[in-house]
Amino acid sequence: MTSLWVERLPPGRFRCSSHMARGVRSGTMSLPEWLLATSALLAAAVALSLVARRVHIQVTVVLVVVGFVAAWAGGPLGFKAPLDGERFEEVVVFALLPTLIFEAAIGLSVRAFFRNLGPILVLAVVGVAVSAALVGVTLNVGLGIPVAAALLFGALISATDPVAVVAVFRELGVPERLLTLVEGESLLNDGVAIVLFSILLEAALGEPVSVGGGVLEFLAVFFGGTAIGAGLGLGFALLLPWLDRNLAAALSVALAYASFVVADDVLGFSGVMAAVGAGLTYAGFAPSRASADTREACGSLWESLGYIANALLFLLIGLSISPELLAEHAGAIAVAIVVVLLARALAVVPLVSALERFARIPAVGRRNEAVLVWGGLRGGVALALALALPESLEQRDQFVAMTGGVVLATLALNATTVGWLIHRLGVDKPSRPERFLAAVTRLRAADAARKALDELHLEDEAVSSRLDGAARDARAELERIKLADHEQRDVVIRQGLSVERRTYQRLSDLGMLAAPTTRKLLHEVEDLIEEATTTGTADPGDRQQPWVDRLAAELAARLPEPAGEDPADLAYAEAVARRMAAGGALEALRLFDDVDNVDGDAVTAARQAFERLERQAARALAGVDARERAQARVATALSRVAASDALDELAEAGLLPRALARRASEEVAAAPTGRTD
Repeated sequence: MTSLWVERLPPGRFRCSSHMARGVRSGTMSLPEWLLATSALLAAAVALSLVARRVHIQVTVVLVVVGFVAAWAGGPLGFKAPLDGERFEEVVVFALLPTLIFEAAIGLSVRAFFRNLGPILVLAVVGVAVSAALVGVTLNVGLGIPVAAALLFGALISATDPVAVVAVFRELGVPERLLTLVEGESLLNDGVAIVLFSILLEAALGEPVSVGGGVLEFLAVFFGGTAIGAGLGLGFALLLPWLDRNLAAALSVALAYASFVVADDVLGFSGVMAAVGAGLTYAGFAPSRASADTREACGSLWESLGYIANALLFLLIGLSISPELLAEHAGAIAVAIVVVLLARALAVVPLVSALERFARIPAVGRRNEAVLVWGGLRGGVALALALALPESLEQRDQFVAMTGGVVLATLALNATTVGWLIHRLGVDKPSRPERFLAAVTRLRAADAARKALDELHLEDEAVSSRLDGAARDARAELERIKLADHEQRDVVIRQGLSVERRTYQRLSDLGMLAAPTTRKLLHEVEDLIEEATTTGTADPGDRQQPWVDRLAAELAARLPEPAGEDPADLAYAEAVARRMAAGGALEALRLFDDVDNVDGDAVTAARQAFERLERQAARALAGVDARERAQARVATALSRVAASDALDELAEAGLLPRALARRASEEVAAAPTGRTD
């Protein structure tokens, strides 16, 4: 996303280009001074983060407020913000935004995102357009701002900021579907805001505009950027099997920035959508093509980069908002805050209701709608667009002040109270099945630890006492939770499916499963988990492959055979994995035999379903004529599983340092298997 000077390019296309390079070249700070200022900001952010944790306020809010107070208090002393308008925009757009967008995209559940793509697109496209129109018309009538200029402000302020939204909602731990809707909308609606902003900026400056050209620009910016990011992300995913953790982490940084800059500054598309496309592509392929060590390294890196970028951004937001400008336009700011909040509600609620009624999407629910409305935060993106307005626009200072006021209001008001709202509505409360499964997991962990100690003939009264206490607490929690009949079947099935999914991922990490097989199995079980979570009626023994996966399999069957892979070998490894996963699920279900408030019929029904799956895998295994190489690879992977389990047990029992156990496990996993992807 850039500052959007709109240039005509043949044949009739628009290019969004940046005028920001002049800002850096004309700066007065030397490089050492820039580094020192950045270091000071990061040190201040760390100190403020510690304070925010003690006072239980979102760190983003504390950073913005402290930055604003520092700018206000330092004004009489001659203190100036480290970045002026142009340089603030460039730092936000090209230095911070690629990190923040990519980190948010890789944190999304890809399958949850595409399952909810319909409502996400409607909220991101139609919702922004409706909100911009409502804000523009109201400001035109209430403040007398010309229609084109009022709509321009509506466009730049209506898109929820993915940076602010993700930072707050990740801290609150909201349910996955609500998080997916909020994050997905905030990531996609930026492209719509860019197009509206660029078109309406021309109109506000008195230049002719074309509706048809605007539609074409939207399609080019939105889908062009997505395609560029997805293409680069796919290339990165293809390289993952040959990259160690450090190489993959380094290349992921290159992917985030290259996709953004190539799409935005070179080709004139949406850099934000390119970063989204690259991040989602990586997130979709990583479970099947990247090792567990690589996924962990990339996850840790991007979590750290996301924190650094967030800390710098929100401090800079506070420092860049002029207190004098806010005081000068206080009346207009108050009107803008009310109008923006009301427009958000009037855009979201009817659209969601219409989707539920006519598109037959799973019900979002009134409580989630309230969180969607109140969670529509604004942040650095809106402020960067406002500061990019040309000086020739008569309302520029007023719009900058109104944008700063709305940003401060949504961060100081919405962000600090959305947690209370979520708790008040009960959105953050786990369901009875979720609490039951958590207690079952604790009980299972205590029993496993006890079994390991007994097998190793270790007697430690302190450890035994802690394990006995943990088991008693878990059993007491299980007895307190009274489940309905359908909830009992739900928890039993979800427990088995979770074990099944872990088995597939582990076998893939240890080299037994090829990437296409891993994707197929993971997608299959994830769909069943989603079905069990939402309806409680999933049948683990009835596997219906989604049409997207069936289409992908048909296309793959028409391609040349992958080097080093034989269809019989793949089928053999898949059958072994299915049988192991079903066996692990059946073993996990044994725990419910000792749980009094789970009806035996629910356990029996789930056990029969997994037994049916195990028999199907056994028949498939008997019908595969696998080569010796495939059998050797499977045997090697199974030996790795056994070695890894033994090392984990030794570490859990305290007989082996965890660091040493981890290194040994990594060495086992790194041994060659002949796997080719």
